[in-house]
Amino acid sequence: MVADAADVDLGLIRRYVGSRAQLVSAVFDDLSERLAKRVLDMPLEGQGHGPDTLMGQWVRVAASLAIAGQRLAGRTAFNPVLAMAQTLEEGYGLDPLAARLRAAQIVGAALGWRIFEDYLVEAGELEDVARGTLREELMRTARRTGAAPWPSPPDPTSRSSV
Repeated sequence: MVADAADVDLGLIRRYVGSRAQLVSAVFDDLSERLAKRVLDMPLEGQGHGPDTLMGQWVRVAASLAIAGQRLAGRTAFNPVLAMAQTLEEGYGLDPLAARLRAAQIVGAALGWRIFEDYLVEAGELEDVARGTLREELMRTARRTGAAPWPSPPDPTSRSSV
C-alpha cells in the first residue's frame, strides 16, 4: 500500500527503508518530530482528535508500535513530550522536572482518550454530551495539569470526613 501510494516499486522501499517494522518506525519518528514542532508552534492548543490529524496519526502508529512491544522513547532527538514540557516551562514557569512530569501526564491522558474515547463515552454514560464538549474539557484539564506545581498540593479533604 505504501509503495502504491508513493508510486514506487516495493523493492525500492525495502532497499532504502528496510522491513515493514523499519518503515513503521521511520513513520513514527517522522510523525513524532512533526508533532513536536507543531506543539512548539502552537503551545497550549489542542492537536485535534480525528484519525486524519497529525495527532491522530501519531496516536495510531504509537499504539501499533507499543502493542508490538517496540520502544517508543529515545527514537528521535525531538519528541512531543519534551516539546510539551518546553511549552509548560515557558508558559507556566514550571521547573524542568515538573514540566517533564506534567507533560508526560498530559500526553498520557491524550493518548488514552484518543484510543479509548468510544469506550469511555459509553462506559461513563456520556452519550448525551457532545464529543466536542468532552474534548474541550480534556484540553481544559490538560491546561490545569500543565499549570500545576510539582510536587502536587495535598489531596482535598473527602466530603465524608468533613
